[in-house]
Amino acid sequence: MSTATEKFNKKYTEVVKIIEKNFADLKAGEKMLISSPRSIANYIAKIPYGTEKSVKLMRLELAENANADNTCPLTCGIFLRIAIEASLEQSNGAKPDLPFWRVIDRNSSLIKKLPISEKYLTELRTSEGLK
Repeated sequence: MSTATEKFNKKYTEVVKIIEKNFADLKAGEKMLISSPRSIANYIAKIPYGTEKSVKLMRLELAENANADNTCPLTCGIFLRIAIEASLEQSNGAKPDLPFWRVIDRNSSLIKKLPISEKYLTELRTSEGLK
C-alpha cells in the first residue's frame, strides 16, 4: 500500500470536463475541474495566517483558476485528505508545514478520517485565532 507522500507525489493530470448530468452541487452542462493533491496543497499554503476558507470556497476558487465552474467535490475531498496526510507524514510529529486547519474545522467529516485528534486540530486553529 502506498504512503500518503507517495500518493501526493504521483503524477496527476488535471482536467476540466463538461458534466452530462447533475452531480452534487454541479448542474448538467457545467465545467468541472478534477484537480490534484499538489494544487490543493498549493492553494492551502497561500491562505494567510489567521484566515480560514471553506472547502466549498476552495473548490470554487480552484475551478475559477482553471476556467471551470466548480471542482469535483468527490476528488477534491480525496485529494485534500492525501495532501493533509502527506504533510502529517513529512512533519514527523512536529507542526505540519501545510496549514490545513485553515480549511477544515472540527465539524468537517474529514477529521474522522485523519490520523489526528479533534483536540489537536482545535489547538492548531486556536493558535491562529480561528474558532
